[in-house]
Amino acid sequence: MADAIDELVERVTVDAYGDYEQLTAFWQWFEDEARFPFTATVVGAEVEVMGVDFPGDERRGLVAICRRGGADHLVSLVDVVPTGPMPVLTRQLLDAYRRWSGVAPLPGPRRSSGRRWRYRSLSSVDIELPEPLGLHERGVWDPAEEHWGEAGDELHPLWQEVIAAGPRPCVEMEQVIPGVDADDWDSDPIVDAAELHRAGEHRRARNLLEDLVAQDPRCIDAWGHLGLIAFDTRGPGPARVFYETGIAVAERSLPDGFGGVLGWGWIDNRPFLRCLHGLGLCAWRQRDWDGADAAFVARVWLDPGSSGSLACLEQVRHRNRWSR
Repeated sequence: MADAIDELVERVTVDAYGDYEQLTAFWQWFEDEARFPFTATVVGAEVEVMGVDFPGDERRGLVAICRRGGADHLVSLVDVVPTGPMPVLTRQLLDAYRRWSGVAPLPGPRRSSGRRWRYRSLSSVDIELPEPLGLHERGVWDPAEEHWGEAGDELHPLWQEVIAAGPRPCVEMEQVIPGVDADDWDSDPIVDAAELHRAGEHRRARNLLEDLVAQDPRCIDAWGHLGLIAFDTRGPGPARVFYETGIAVAERSLPDGFGGVLGWGWIDNRPFLRCLHGLGLCAWRQRDWDGADAAFVARVWLDPGSSGSLACLEQVRHRNRWSR
């Protein structure tokens, strides 16, 4: 029974006859589907693979355009051994070309480190909810399919841990906003409150948000905006209570031992993620270094693309005081 690599070889070469046409077909697939650059080794030397070419020599086959020390070199593609995470299809194309060439498969991708990160409660607020927020499955988040900067860039140690942990389930958290008319895009009290805050109408904004959480305390976005208003007008102490309340709503909706991803790309996750970031800023401003560290670390594990939280984490770990 054919596996995924055999099937990919068949797809690439289905309309190509003879080695020349099939090599051309592989080259075209690399041009259209592979992502460059990626890091690799060639006979032990570290290089950046900038692309793939077919110079027309059937005996030599496809060549990789490898950059090292500012100079580009052409080497046989079968001599390239990728290092680090890379998009699935790029890896499969390399495997398919090696199989077509009769060359041994690449070494298996780095396995998960075995570390099982689990979310730990960050809120000290006790809140009663009518029922938890729903969680909707959104597939699997795979670090191999993400962009982690340019080839050769040094990865932050926390990102290295996140990558080494391997694929994790991705979910989207239900968002509750009382009074929203699903048929009227302009009926969003959260947006109204944010506009009032920007206009300096802080009391009116607070009243609107407090009315929302009185109707349904599960409105995390309202808690987050109350935190923002307090942070700007009253300081980190009052703001922290609001942020922790929003976080408490989310924590009571997550299953015990949750270790998945709540990516920013799923819009309904954003209120919880903003509350986490806000808690981190409050703790940082209060010079509660451990509290700030925990909040920003949790934010990165839950939303690995959060480079802003990662930058804040670095400032916290260097004990730099918060400033606007």
